[in-house]
Amino acid sequence: MRRRSIFAKSPIELEALSTKQLLGRLKQLHQCEESLDFSDRDVADDSGRIEFKQSAEWIAAYHDVKQVLSRREHVPRKQ
Repeated sequence: MRRRSIFAKSPIELEALSTKQLLGRLKQLHQCEESLDFSDRDVADDSGRIEFKQSAEWIAAYHDVKQVLSRREHVPRKQ
């Protein structure tokens, strides 16, 4: 099974997403490989996709999602 590609989004685009979509994006970011060194591939893809946690794009995307989520209201689950 192949994972869906993750592309960079601006903070304005992230604000437009629902909390559920933001949490899904956060989960996708967590599923990225650690680095190219630990990957079974020889070269990174230059298509603009976020693939590795040690890339500047991943760090920026993770920070942006966490920042948008921090401004959302927390609603506890119903018991």
